[in-house]
Amino acid sequence: MLLNRPRANAIMDREGLDGLIATAAINIHYLSDYMGALMKMRRTFYNYALLPRDETAPAALIVTGVEHLRFFHKPDLSWMPSILPYVHPIYLDRRDFDPEVEDPEHVEYGMKWPINHATLSPRDEQYIAFMEAHRGEASVNATYALKKALTNAGLEGARLGSDDPRIGPWLHEIGLPQVRVTDATTIFREIRMVKTLPEIERLRAVATVNEEALEAVIASLRVGLPRIELERTYNIECAKRGARGLFLSTGQSGTNQHLGTVLADEPITFDGFCEMNQYHGDLGRVAVVGTPSPELVRRVEAIQVGCQTVLDIVKPGVTGAEVTSAVIDAVRAAGFPGFFFATPHSIGLEHGDHMLPLGPVLPGGNGPFVFEENMVFSLDMPYYEVGWGNLHMEDQLRVTATGIEPLTSCNTSLRILPA
Repeated sequence: MLLNRPRANAIMDREGLDGLIATAAINIHYLSDYMGALMKMRRTFYNYALLPRDETAPAALIVTGVEHLRFFHKPDLSWMPSILPYVHPIYLDRRDFDPEVEDPEHVEYGMKWPINHATLSPRDEQYIAFMEAHRGEASVNATYALKKALTNAGLEGARLGSDDPRIGPWLHEIGLPQVRVTDATTIFREIRMVKTLPEIERLRAVATVNEEALEAVIASLRVGLPRIELERTYNIECAKRGARGLFLSTGQSGTNQHLGTVLADEPITFDGFCEMNQYHGDLGRVAVVGTPSPELVRRVEAIQVGCQTVLDIVKPGVTGAEVTSAVIDAVRAAGFPGFFFATPHSIGLEHGDHMLPLGPVLPGGNGPFVFEENMVFSLDMPYYEVGWGNLHMEDQLRVTATGIEPLTSCNTSLRILPA
């Protein structure tokens, strides 16, 4: 189970919520462990996950009829006890649904495809029995299935949090006028900040893959290589290892992204971000093709002191502001007085897997960034100086009870390649 259930329960108690409804793919996956095809397509409102605060009430996952049949073959796709299907009924003579004469919560659901009874295996027979056992139990769409899940859990008049409160009026419209739905986008992120062990294992794996892919990119550097080719190489190297490259930002001569070609004797920065099994890797490095200037060497060595400072001071209870100040002071004292920016962010199902300001909430409006045990984070340390060049360091780290477990090598040395 990916879900940090004790943390979710504590935050629901604090907020006075009787349950959570997830509509976004990452939150459905987080609550249920399930990741279906429509979720991968980011088709919102075609799947839901319901987590009641009462652990004796059935948690529910809403899926299409096609997805529901897949649970026959792989019942462990989700830990949730209630898997509720829906189908959009399609008739030869019409494609609409008439609620005056048809029950939206008991749509016909059963065998539709031809069956060759002469060649059925015992497994085929079990599959047909599974289909028949659920005949007439489907809802007409995902929202009606969610209504059924809420009713089954005794939440018809509950106060619920959702990452998209638009579902509140929809539930009122289809027969649950007492349900109250409030925005829980930030609440989901707050819950997800502290990782469970299955999440940490995924983050270890993607951090390793990301570093291997980025080192392969750096090894491919040559003067004159179009920088757009670097991201293509990164994407290929990620794919070889079962991950998906999301972006590789490169910087040179005080610019970033994919402008121009690799230059000789100038620092080139890398910020690689990839995803594997829905969890993310984030890593920053600096290289040079040719001969580094003494100033470049000095600045990189100073930033390395800042990287070590992160490892030395982060532990539960320390704030992001304290780390930022300590790192900047350490880098400046080590011989880089112009350094001025370092910021931590949590990593997980999102690049910023922590409370972020939304709408009218101002920066800092969610309170201080405080490190907690089993958070996974990186500290972004970029530096752009137009007319001189770029620097960027970043490693992926786990907060333990007493300090830090690096998930990447923390080898922040300057990579020097022959011109």
